[in-house]
Amino acid sequence: MRTFAIVSLAALALGVSACSAETGNKTDAAAEAAGDDIEANVDAAGEAIDDTMDDVEASVDQAAKDLDAEADKAGDKIEKEWDDAKAEVRKETD
Repeated sequence: MRTFAIVSLAALALGVSACSAETGNKTDAAAEAAGDDIEANVDAAGEAIDDTMDDVEASVDQAAKDLDAEADKAGDKIEKEWDDAKAEVRKETD
C-alpha cells in the first residue's frame, strides 16, 4: 500500500509538472502574441502619423501658395491704383 501511495504521488507530481510546463508554454505563446499585436499596432500608428504629417505638409504648402497668389493680386491692385492716381494727378496738372 505504501508503494502504491508513493507511485501515486510521483505520478501526480509528474502530471502537475507537465501541466505547469504546458501552462508555461501557453503563457509564453500568449505573451509573444500580445507583443506581436503591440508591435503591429505601433507600426500602424506610426504609419497613420506619417500619413497625417504628409497631409499637414501638403495643406501648409497649398496655404502658402494661396497666400502668395493673394499677395500678388493685392500688390497688382495697389500698383494699378497707384498708376491710376499718378495718371489722374498728371491729367489735372496738365
